[in-house]
Amino acid sequence: MPITLEHVGITTTKEKFSATVAFYGQIFGLKPVREGKDLVFLSDGQGGRIEIMAYGDPALPSPNHLAFGVPPDQFGQTVAALEAAGAHVEPPGTTAAGDRLCYFNDPAGNRAQIVGRKNPLPL
Repeated sequence: MPITLEHVGITTTKEKFSATVAFYGQIFGLKPVREGKDLVFLSDGQGGRIEIMAYGDPALPSPNHLAFGVPPDQFGQTVAALEAAGAHVEPPGTTAAGDRLCYFNDPAGNRAQIVGRKNPLPL
C-alpha cells in the first residue's frame, strides 16, 4: 500500500471550535467522520480530510495555508459564499497559467485558499 497524505490538522480555540467546524461544512460540504472530546475529522468524501483541534493558538499564519480546489465555473460563487459566511476574504487573482486564486481566513484565523485550476494538478 502506498504512503498517502492522511489529513491536515489545524487549530482553533474552544470558543471558535463549533463555528470553525460549521464553516467548513457550510462552504465546502465537509462532513464529520470521527469526533473526539476537543477534535473532529472532516472529510470531503474523496480522501481529503482536515482535523480541527480545539487546542487554541496558533492558527495557520500567512504564507502557510490550506487549499481547496473548486471547479473554475464555481469560483465566483465560492468567493461569494465565503464572504456571506463572514470570512476575511482577500481580492481574487489570476496566475500567469490562468488559475484563479483567492485567500481567506476561517473563523479561527487559519489561512486558506480556494483554487480554480485551468489545468488541474495530476493525482
